[in-house]
Amino acid sequence: MLTECTARRVARWVAGWLLATVMVTHAVAEEETLRYVVRQDDTLIGLGQTLFEDPAAWPLVQRINRVANPRRIPVGSVLTIPVRLLRKVPRQGQVVFVSGEATRDGQPVAEGAMVAEGAQLSTAARSFLTIELPDGSRLTMQPQSKVRIESLHTYEGFEAAQRADFQVERGRIETEVERQSGPAARYRIQTPTAVIGVRGTSFRVAADETTSRAEMREGTVAVERPGEAGKPVRLTEGYGLVAQADRPLPEPVPLLDAPAVAGMPTLYERPLVSMELEPVAGAVAYRGQVAADARFVKILAESRSALPTVKFDGLPDGDYYARVRGIDSRGLEGRDAQMAFRLKARPEPPLVSTPRPGGKVNAGDIKFSWSQPEGAARYRFELSRNEDLSAPMVAETGLTEPAVSRPLEEGTYYWRLGSTRADGDLGPWGDPVKVIVRPPMAEVPPPSFDADTMYFAWQGEPGQRFEYQLADDKTFDKRIAEGSVDSPEVKLDKPGPGAYYLRIRAIDADGFVGAYSSPQKIVVPAELPDWLLGVPLLLIFL
Repeated sequence: MLTECTARRVARWVAGWLLATVMVTHAVAEEETLRYVVRQDDTLIGLGQTLFEDPAAWPLVQRINRVANPRRIPVGSVLTIPVRLLRKVPRQGQVVFVSGEATRDGQPVAEGAMVAEGAQLSTAARSFLTIELPDGSRLTMQPQSKVRIESLHTYEGFEAAQRADFQVERGRIETEVERQSGPAARYRIQTPTAVIGVRGTSFRVAADETTSRAEMREGTVAVERPGEAGKPVRLTEGYGLVAQADRPLPEPVPLLDAPAVAGMPTLYERPLVSMELEPVAGAVAYRGQVAADARFVKILAESRSALPTVKFDGLPDGDYYARVRGIDSRGLEGRDAQMAFRLKARPEPPLVSTPRPGGKVNAGDIKFSWSQPEGAARYRFELSRNEDLSAPMVAETGLTEPAVSRPLEEGTYYWRLGSTRADGDLGPWGDPVKVIVRPPMAEVPPPSFDADTMYFAWQGEPGQRFEYQLADDKTFDKRIAEGSVDSPEVKLDKPGPGAYYLRIRAIDADGFVGAYSSPQKIVVPAELPDWLLGVPLLLIFL
């Protein structure tokens, strides 16, 4: 029999043990735990040695789970173990794509490289970096971003419970998170102004020192302030929020609708790909991205514009995927619209040399000439009276020289060029080029004259001015009169007796200088009787 004193001591010990157990149980309820199913031959001491960071921590697990005998635990029973006691197992992610310049801990990083906990990743302007975690989750860094991998590990005995924490110091990331298994699995994005906890979703984050933006594409995340206790804000698909320093987290707002892309071209034939979008209500800017794959793991380029137009330059010919979205006045980027397209811009069409686009030439044998683009072995040339180049008058497909001549009469024509590689690969046609063929200068009617002057008049067009030359030789080397007039007429002093030559050319209002008219021979007799005054001189047309 216990004495009364001994009984009181035992009662106090039991009460203290119960109180400690209750306190421990309450504390454990407020921290992250894992549930371990006991197997054959498991003991708490053995679990401490195989699973715990500190093998001597097994008594705490005994108290939490009220295990009577640490060496005899029923098989199939479930133990609650605080995550903080478990031994971490480091994991590594892999760089699966790099475009442009990216670094790991200040050194250039290439595809296939491994990244681990503590790694500092950064991208330069116009550069992208995608890493894939062991569970298949992916994180893509956008241009001029800096991200630190704060944690990347699992726990001994709980390999599926991956922990991944990323600190976004600046820039933008896009992430596709596989569904996290188990209560201890965690994928978390931290910024200077927000912490985003993820269980499995697709979202974007942009951050600087004072502002963070989160945009949900799929799933749900919880957003909270760094280091602050309180109810997190639930951010669901199609919503976004802006977290600013020293301000409460706002309510989420709907993201802008995706741009309409159903009717957009899917073939582009110029090195500069320009996509014209339908305006999105509420958008103050637009962003477009191009990737080599439909999942946008391999982003190659992006464009941002205040207008509903996104442009991409420097892409080689090939098949691509584009996605575009509007950006609202808060800086939140809206829902994506995605489309596939093909770029076939090479070999590029030659650049036009002569005649210049929209220019004028004189009727006759017209020479067309052009540049020699890289990769071109032959050239294609088409000429038509129709702007769409239908029913071409000339269609050459195997020109080896960068020029061709064709006789043309007065009229408006359109021509275009294309390049062909040595292996027969056809490049796209260039844009149609307009050329106006002007008629020859009309013959000048015979002049009228009096005793001292000669008067010439001819047909002209509004806005034209004219240049004339009068010479006593056919080559016009010995000119005795020349000048310009603003109307189709001129009065000249009558020269002495003899043979002379006159020619005239028109200058259009746009500056085009036409060809000289055919020289006309004028014979001035030595003397003219009075009865011949006012009669036209004899003109001999050459």
